Amino acid sequence: MNEEKNLSRAAIVRQRRAERQAQEAKEALKRSVLKPVVPIRPSEKTSFIGTKKRKVKIRSYEATAFAPAGEALHPLDLPKIRFEWRAATAAFAIFLSVAIYLLFTSPTFMVTTPQISGNQYLSAETLNETLALSGKTIFTLVPAELERELLIAHPGLADVEVSLSLPNVASVTVRERQPALIWQQDGRVAWIDTEGVAFRATSQVDGLIAVTALGSPPAPLVDTSTRSELTPPPYIAPEIVIALQSLIANVPPGTPIIYDPETGLGWTDPRGWTVQLGDITEEIGLKLRLYETIVSWFEENNIHPILVNLEYPHAPYYRTEP
Repeated sequence: MNEEKNLSRAAIVRQRRAERQAQEAKEALKRSVLKPVVPIRPSEKTSFIGTKKRKVKIRSYEATAFAPAGEALHPLDLPKIRFEWRAATAAFAIFLSVAIYLLFTSPTFMVTTPQISGNQYLSAETLNETLALSGKTIFTLVPAELERELLIAHPGLADVEVSLSLPNVASVTVRERQPALIWQQDGRVAWIDTEGVAFRATSQVDGLIAVTALGSPPAPLVDTSTRSELTPPPYIAPEIVIALQSLIANVPPGTPIIYDPETGLGWTDPRGWTVQLGDITEEIGLKLRLYETIVSWFEENNIHPILVNLEYPHAPYYRTEP
């Protein structure tokens, strides 16, 4: 009796569950019907908007046009081209070595005789002997070194410019110092320019002041901070050269000027006396005017001195006896 009651009760529960599920399904259907429809936009993902582009697969086929009938088909065996860097580098090194060898040994690039211009006192042969460029390859020459070599070997050169051009031309342009006086000392003769630089006398030049030195003059002061190492130091002060040039009008032509380290500069007058001026860089104009006055006084009074000293122009003197 209890079992039947329990079964009927379970059936009732199942019935109620089925009714509830049916009611929920009906309500869900009703809600989906009443829900607004959202428009669907075309896109690549939609399957009904056109057809997707399909990738074209490229299939490779072996070339069999010339294959004999009945033989199996095999792919063509093409030779592989491989670039060997080591072989290329070695070939380039060999080529470069041969090119360098030809450049340094070919007679086409060997200098014969340099073209020298601007020289007046130094001969081209002398400059060529110093340069010694004959037979040298133009690629081994350095213009700065050649210019330095010429300036050191020849103090009479004020400036040097060397230029090279292919295949084998070397051009040398020089600027020489101009001699202002001739300096004779210890049996040697040298030229001196307006800067006081002494250099070798190479020819005869008229109109130069000749100085016979009984000793070396004091070395002039030189500012080494502004002077180039390739410029030789002056042998005498430039002021002495300028003062000596001013004596030309007062010294008889051909009369050598004498330099004595003790008494300074002077000369032997052709009328029979020795003139001593001392330091001619000090009051040279006053000393020369005073000398003209004294000579006129000698002539008026028939005086024949053996020495006229103007070292101190405010206290000049003369001697008539040794």
